[in-house]
Amino acid sequence: MSEKSTDSVTFKQIMTKILDAIRALSNCQCVGIRLHNSADYPYYVQEGFPGFFILKENSLCMKDSEGKHILDKRGSPLLECMCGNVIKGQFDPKLVFFTENGSFWTNSTTHLLANTTEKERQSRTRNMCHNSGYESVALIPLRGGNGNVGLIQMNDPRENMFTTKLIKNYESLAEYIGEIISNALEIQKNMSEFSNMINNFESVKK
Repeated sequence: MSEKSTDSVTFKQIMTKILDAIRALSNCQCVGIRLHNSADYPYYVQEGFPGFFILKENSLCMKDSEGKHILDKRGSPLLECMCGNVIKGQFDPKLVFFTENGSFWTNSTTHLLANTTEKERQSRTRNMCHNSGYESVALIPLRGGNGNVGLIQMNDPRENMFTTKLIKNYESLAEYIGEIISNALEIQKNMSEFSNMINNFESVKK
């Protein structure tokens, strides 16, 4: 979601209210919502994450030694870490830390890293969440239109912040949030088309 959208201020206010509600419900120290923007999925709104974490983790795009995006066979930027896996829909529901709906969650990143392989985690992970002291981490995909448009991220230094039931509830909330985002994108598209029509009309008048 571009900051330049017609109703960006109103939309950001809505997303901030949603973020505040999720943070209150989850009681997690840090909550963020990533949304698609160009080729990346930066944090659109977040609360609680320290500046150094956002600086390191805001972009999910894999880069080479020159800082250029590494592309897949289709020419799309490769996304890194578990956030990238969730957004790409790259998961194995047979593993306990994934759900059938594609969410990722763990109550102990320490235990997860010590007892899983890189292959099981679907890709190389940055481990920034663990290295920053977060034990409980949940990533819930936000779906809209033709696929995932982002995700909800919940981090906390305490263990055991989540249960299977809670994750399912967050997934239900994510469905509604995805609809809100899809509607906002549709409005943005319609307003753009309307502006083009007005411009064409003005040209004809001249």
